[in-house]
Amino acid sequence: MSTQIPDAAPSASVASAVDRQMPRSRRIVSMDQYRGYAVVGMFVVNFLGGLSVTHQFLKHNNTHFSWADSIMPAFIFACGFSFRLSVLKRLPRIGRWKTCVGILRRSTALLLISLVMYGSGNELKTWSELTTGSGIGEFVAHVVKADLWEVLAIIGVCQVLVLPFIEFSSKARLAVAVALSAGHIAISAWFNYAFVTGQPNGLDDLWGTVGRRAWDGGLFGLMSWSVPMLAGTLVYDLMSSRTARKTVLPLLAWGCGLMALGYLVSCLTTLYDVRESNAVEVTQAAGEKYAASPVLPPWQNIKGRDWNTLLAEPPFVPPPSTAERKVNYWAMDKRVSTQSFIWFATGFSCVMYALFILVCDLGGLQSRLFAMFGENALAAYVIHHSVQELVRQIVPKDSPSWYAAFGLLLFSSITWLFVRHLQKANIFLKL
Repeated sequence: MSTQIPDAAPSASVASAVDRQMPRSRRIVSMDQYRGYAVVGMFVVNFLGGLSVTHQFLKHNNTHFSWADSIMPAFIFACGFSFRLSVLKRLPRIGRWKTCVGILRRSTALLLISLVMYGSGNELKTWSELTTGSGIGEFVAHVVKADLWEVLAIIGVCQVLVLPFIEFSSKARLAVAVALSAGHIAISAWFNYAFVTGQPNGLDDLWGTVGRRAWDGGLFGLMSWSVPMLAGTLVYDLMSSRTARKTVLPLLAWGCGLMALGYLVSCLTTLYDVRESNAVEVTQAAGEKYAASPVLPPWQNIKGRDWNTLLAEPPFVPPPSTAERKVNYWAMDKRVSTQSFIWFATGFSCVMYALFILVCDLGGLQSRLFAMFGENALAAYVIHHSVQELVRQIVPKDSPSWYAAFGLLLFSSITWLFVRHLQKANIFLKL
């Protein structure tokens, strides 16, 4: 039996609930500033990340949490905040059906923009590949597994995944986030860790993508990225139901709690240390970098160890080499989108946003640069990619630090000029 969603406006009880939660006739300065901070951080990380002089603190990695790794979760967290606000604002005005259709259109647009900016990551090299079903199938499989998932595509699809729950209560959305994290751990133990890292697995055999690695969690990483988006919706509820002053402490508490949880879970990586005292071998063959059981920890290896040897390195500190610790699911790994990474990054986003509330909403301070990029985040993202590609043509990978800084300044200035022009022309692209 099918259920149709009415196009009529929501009931009076729903409308009144929306009215109670939605701030009227004012922008939330701290969120515009925080979104602008994420955009500027993205400029720094994307431009400097490929240069040899850049410190690992500003580079993405697959082994530990760096400041660079905090930017994408911050962006998605901010999108969750805006997503909840946008839906609650539209529901009383245009009804549930038109609201959902509008979100689906916007999400599709983000997906297509991502494809236009970054391409498919693959190509059909011969006419026979195009005219045979196997060639097309392999092309699509590679796109869906790995190549599609840049940040705009991730945001677009995560909005669709979160949409059925966006009107749920805070407790229900928190439960959904917990279920998504648990689900990601479960499918990672089943097949997804091997699928993302390109190790032998049945799904790759079926899809014809054997040996291909994925970025940022791949297709099933959307389960992980939906967690910071849901966290953003919860923070919107907190902001809309309390004064800014009464929001800061709960946000700091939740943020610190999530960071502590993420770090404690990451300590499971120490069970994969290569030690003579191990009760269970952590790898099946000498020289193999991946653990034999990367998701289900070898709990027996706790025996005989001092408690301090079971503590992982703190965030921002690289772990030992793969000769000393085998690669596993429990490290803070952005590429696999592990839950230790997602929880710590989401907590870090909460703490950073609490600081923006203190400085902007309570302290009255704000940056014009953050404000402009925060209010025009999509335009800035789209423009920065082409400008970066242009400027990087004159900034070699082995550039000294002073020239790398000059390149960053040039790239940022050109991007600023473009976005500023769009703003003056009242051309806005919203996430």
